[in-house]
Amino acid sequence: MTDLDSTCVSVYTLALRHGSFDEVAIMERLGVPPDELARARDTLHSMGLLSATGAGGPLVPVHPELAEAVVVAPLERDIHEHERRIAHVRGQLHALLPVYLDSAPSPHPPDGTRTIHDPEEVRRQLAAAARRCRHEAVMIQPNGGRDTDAVRHTREWSLALLRRGVRMRVVHQHAERASLATRAFVCQAAEAGAEVRTSAEVCEYVVVFDRSVAFVPQAPEDGTDGGAAMVTNATVADFMHRRFEDVWVLAQPFDPQEAPYEKVVDELNRTVLRLMAAGLKDEVIARRLAISTRTCRRYMKAAMAELGAVSRFQAGARAAQVGLLGAPERQGRPGTASV
Repeated sequence: MTDLDSTCVSVYTLALRHGSFDEVAIMERLGVPPDELARARDTLHSMGLLSATGAGGPLVPVHPELAEAVVVAPLERDIHEHERRIAHVRGQLHALLPVYLDSAPSPHPPDGTRTIHDPEEVRRQLAAAARRCRHEAVMIQPNGGRDTDAVRHTREWSLALLRRGVRMRVVHQHAERASLATRAFVCQAAEAGAEVRTSAEVCEYVVVFDRSVAFVPQAPEDGTDGGAAMVTNATVADFMHRRFEDVWVLAQPFDPQEAPYEKVVDELNRTVLRLMAAGLKDEVIARRLAISTRTCRRYMKAAMAELGAVSRFQAGARAAQVGLLGAPERQGRPGTASV
């Protein structure tokens, strides 16, 4: 069905004034070509706003509410029929639930941990856990190491959760602030209500639903996803949620509209100094921070120059002397709504 445009509205208005659709008078008044007038006439007729008075009779304008009743009624019947079918299918499927529970092996082993080796099965279980989530989902998502399908899948269930009004908090690494894809998603998620922060260092990918179900990845093998462990032990899942809170309270709010490193450069410099003082190699530091080795060395060079140090050891010693290696200042508190 074509939408009403300005020509259709003008034709309908003139038809009301004339009492019928007078093709010649309307065409002269509006100055539209015949094919344009015919299109407007057909559109008004299909929407019930013009109706024939009898065989060969003129088209007359119809009250919009009457046209609505005539045109919308079949659509509403179709909707009700689809709803009836949906309810019927749901009833049949739910009737099999007791059979499944009695016959299928329990998805939750006695120790509360199920190891899933197939990445596709991991995604199915993640989606199922997200559908069951009612209150809050929290996630730590390091930079890199995840394939495109996994990222797309995470975004799908994340946005579905937010649309249902479930609270969601996510911690990325600072390096993700420079990722256009991440910034685009954060804009979309934040608009839907997500709270997002970043931290210099985070642990592996972790997601916890309602403090009762958690997922942690297996180490990848041969460059592919290695599956995950699904934790349904409430005590362990709650412990992992508390560890998320520890990371969250020290993380920096992420506003994707700001310059990528505007608010986190001091923390990055401090973290680089701390890891330098610990004797870690450039490549290891870069990997820990999810940045390139070249970028890491640029941070190290700038830090050494600012401290007047000529060696990594001297830079670490001077940073410790001036108190730069202490614990970073807390940013916010648990429960703070920041995006």
